[in-house]
Amino acid sequence: MRLYLIRHPRPAIGEGICYGASEVDLIEDVSQSAVRLQDRLPGHLQLFSSPLRRCRALAEALHRQPRFDARLQELNFGDWEGKPWDEIPREQIDA
Repeated sequence: MRLYLIRHPRPAIGEGICYGASEVDLIEDVSQSAVRLQDRLPGHLQLFSSPLRRCRALAEALHRQPRFDARLQELNFGDWEGKPWDEIPREQIDA
């Protein structure tokens, strides 16, 4: 069995921002990423994806029937979501 791990294209959010489970748009159109990946992936693969919009878009561009599983979703960082990492107290991160 082969496992292919694919990350969504770069999100449209500033560098150093904690975005975890937040729904953020992507900088590039997923169709460009899908075209680059198509030749590298076998045609018979099963595709599992996080249900987050940034992941869902690429999964749907790569496969007719991707399976979405919330267990693959990024962590929800609660009050940290949308904040710059350098503004989050270090002692909270290390706790």
